[in-house]
Amino acid sequence: MKLFKYMMFVAVLISSVFFIIKLDDINKIDDAHVLVKIPYLSGVGSFGEDGMKVWEAVILILSIGVFLGFLIALFQMIAQKSEIISLKSKIRRLKSELDNLRNHDIDDDIKIIDENNEDSDL
Repeated sequence: MKLFKYMMFVAVLISSVFFIIKLDDINKIDDAHVLVKIPYLSGVGSFGEDGMKVWEAVILILSIGVFLGFLIALFQMIAQKSEIISLKSKIRRLKSELDNLRNHDIDDDIKIIDENNEDSDL
């Protein structure tokens, strides 16, 4: 099953590379690449005032999405791990309480009275 999953991952990766190459070829006007301006990123750093190429924008947005997905998954894993730790400590505490109740001595002061007296004539 893992081999199939890895093969699917490689197939998706290769197809996305072909998609980006085709996207780059399609988005040319007069042998010049179409530039995309992204709000709050235009003019910052190496993006320039004119914007960035379409394939760069696609890869940037997908990379940001993957990074945010990893962060969300990391926070969920940390929350679940802390919940597991608290539940394990609660189980330990309940087991020790149950063991204490099992090992507790039963009082011998209980008087058992037999009400069926066998005074019969034989």
